[in-house]
Amino acid sequence: MKIFLFTFSNIFSISQSMRLTVAILFIGLISVFFSNCGLFYKGVPKAGEFCYVLVKPPECLYVDFESKKLIWKDVEYVLEEKLRMDYFFKSNGELYELTVSTVNRVEIKNLTNANFNQFYMRKKDKFVEIPTPGTKHE
Repeated sequence: MKIFLFTFSNIFSISQSMRLTVAILFIGLISVFFSNCGLFYKGVPKAGEFCYVLVKPPECLYVDFESKKLIWKDVEYVLEEKLRMDYFFKSNGELYELTVSTVNRVEIKNLTNANFNQFYMRKKDKFVEIPTPGTKHE
C-alpha cells in the first residue's frame, strides 16, 4: 500500500508541475502574441499624405503625427492632442477634430458647425509629396 501511495503522490506532483509549466508557457505565448500584433502599440502612425477622394481632383492634406503638424489647404496647423489618436485644431475661428481611424485613414470633423465631416485615405508612399505651407495658423 505504501508503494502505491508513494507512486500516486509522485504522479500527482508531476502532473501539477506539468500543469504549471504548461500554464507558464501558455501565458508566455499569449503575451508574445499580443505584443507583436499591435494591441499594446503606443506609437503614432508615420507621417504621410491623406486624400479626400470623393471630389475631383482629390483634396489632400499632410499630417506629421510625431511633431503634431497638419498642412491642409496650404495652411500649417499645430495639432492639440485630445487622446492618443484624436487631435484638435482651429481654422478661421472654428474648432476641428482630426481622428485617426486606422493607420491609413483619418477623419476631419467641424465641431463648431456639424455640417462638415470628411475622411481622407493615405496616399501610397511613392506618390507622397510634402507640401510647403503658404501660411502658419495657430
